[in-house]
Amino acid sequence: MRRIINIACYETMYIFKDRTLRLLLLAVPLLYAAIFGLVYSAGVLTDIPLAIVDLDRSKLSREVVTAFQNSSHFKPVPSVTTYDQLEQAMRNGTVRAGIVIPEHFAQQAEQHRSTEIAGIYDASNLLWGYNTRKYLREVITDFNSHHTAAYLAGLGISQHQVQDIMNTVSLNYEVWYNPTFSYATYLYVGLLMMVLHQICLLSVSLTVTREKERNTWIQYLASPLPNWQIFMGKALPYFVVNYFNFSLLLWLAVRFVQVKFEGSLGLVLLLGLLYDAIITSLGFFISLHAPNSLQVTRYLMLLSVPIFITSGFTWPHTHIPLAVNALARLMPFTWMAESIRLVTVKNLPAAYLVNHLLVMAGMTLVALTLAACFSKRRRPPVHDGVIVNSDTFYPGIK
Repeated sequence: MRRIINIACYETMYIFKDRTLRLLLLAVPLLYAAIFGLVYSAGVLTDIPLAIVDLDRSKLSREVVTAFQNSSHFKPVPSVTTYDQLEQAMRNGTVRAGIVIPEHFAQQAEQHRSTEIAGIYDASNLLWGYNTRKYLREVITDFNSHHTAAYLAGLGISQHQVQDIMNTVSLNYEVWYNPTFSYATYLYVGLLMMVLHQICLLSVSLTVTREKERNTWIQYLASPLPNWQIFMGKALPYFVVNYFNFSLLLWLAVRFVQVKFEGSLGLVLLLGLLYDAIITSLGFFISLHAPNSLQVTRYLMLLSVPIFITSGFTWPHTHIPLAVNALARLMPFTWMAESIRLVTVKNLPAAYLVNHLLVMAGMTLVALTLAACFSKRRRPPVHDGVIVNSDTFYPGIK
């Protein structure tokens, strides 16, 4: 145990000595979390810029305009009053949606003839598009209900009869798990897990490559220490820091970004422990076999986006091609992202996550075995390309 602590202390001293590595481990996760938190802090889209073009200018059309003005989802833009202005405003992004009330709107409504209000919305951004369409329908549905109720009351039908007629068939919405449709709850925690994934992998993957480039790895290979002790000593500081970041970023997500967190704290901490062990071990394994620091940096940067996109966190894995889905299931992020959502958003107990826990435990065992069982046969460093370091010297220059 003392040998492991000695190696861990050496690695910890190097972390605090190396400014770049220190910032990478301690500052970058917080910086990313702050940036993402500011972006998704609103959670729900409101005050959507709306242009209203009233070509009828009747009492009924003004009631429609009032209905949209009273909606908390929209923010009418009074400067846009014609269709040409609406088209231009949609192009330059001044408005995201528009309502065009046609001429003779009130006349056709009084004659009980079918009449249409044109709803136009910008779907270049799907979040704007889906939410705007939903909000437009809500306002028009509410307006139709009030207008129909007023018409029936004008025919002498009692209020009780009007309610019976209007409520013949109704739909009562009951939204589970994310009732506010918060985009922060949907996406933010997954982004944090990806940040931890990349930061931990990158930092741990530079441990052995750094020693190789400085020709100091030979002292570990020539030592009588068992392989697993070398691995434990080198990886322990990064494991501790990454687990601290995991706990801290989740606390910040709940405290300041208002992300939903209703699951078992113990289960979340267990998932974080397994996830941290997997990526720390894999990072050390990568560092053992990577020729130099530059190769590690290149490949990890290339892998980050595919791992996130194919994980099924933003797009259902049931609608991802089987081959891609099978590859994604080999990645620890896929299981962690899904598990953390099931616990924190759906508030599911451990009984519903048995498969996830078993898979992640299996991945932990495999990753630990790969990291701890390495050959002590020396491999000369590869000098092709630039060596990534943060010291005061330049590679190849004495």
